[in-house]
Amino acid sequence: MDLQKIELLIEKYLEAQTSLEEEKLLKSFFSKPNIPSHLLVYRDMFTFFTTEELLDYQASSPSVTKKVKKAKINWTHAAAVAVLMVSTFFPARQYYQEQQAKIAYKETLKAFAILANNYQKATASVGYLNEFEIAKNKIYTTKKP
Repeated sequence: MDLQKIELLIEKYLEAQTSLEEEKLLKSFFSKPNIPSHLLVYRDMFTFFTTEELLDYQASSPSVTKKVKKAKINWTHAAAVAVLMVSTFFPARQYYQEQQAKIAYKETLKAFAILANNYQKATASVGYLNEFEIAKNKIYTTKKP
């Protein structure tokens, strides 16, 4: 938009001679990010008026305030559900991990018991071999003339 036209509209606005359409043009101009530095003073004024109009509209319109309240209630419900889920998930997960550790411990004990049993069987066989070795040495050492 032409800068000279904006400056003329600002002068008309300050003299209270603008129409609603001209005020909308000014508000839309000052809602943009790139505003000349000599007009920055007016930006705060127009953004203030814009936000005040929105607040007045919300206060005067019960359906809008109900929607805003309903949206806030929905967010609080969602937050409550999220907190509940998190507070039950972590203890449940910890309990599950403890149960898995107990099961693993019991299975390890069973495996060690099987190994010990097999070791005892193997050492018993070694005892028989030792007796055989002693008997063999006696036979071979006594036959030498």
